[in-house]
Amino acid sequence: MEKLILVIYVGVQGIRSEDIKYFVEKISKKITPSTFEGEIIIIPIHSPNTRIECINPKYITKEELIIEHTELMKKLHEELQYQLEQLKKENNE
Repeated sequence: MEKLILVIYVGVQGIRSEDIKYFVEKISKKITPSTFEGEIIIIPIHSPNTRIECINPKYITKEELIIEHTELMKKLHEELQYQLEQLKKENNE
């Protein structure tokens, strides 16, 4: 059985760059249920808003949905890389 993937984009606007890591860790501990059988990815974003996206590979059977899922995963990876680079830049300043 395919497991759900929850992607949580955590808005960190207004939080000092050196505190972002601890802020995200604190949120991660609060939102990770012990009964959840899937993957949770938390991405800090420079925004005042937080949003959650759910990817359920189980329902992806049609060719166009497989392509859409692949594109979503590619965008997720790109966003994660971008946010990591932003955090690295801020930490080196």
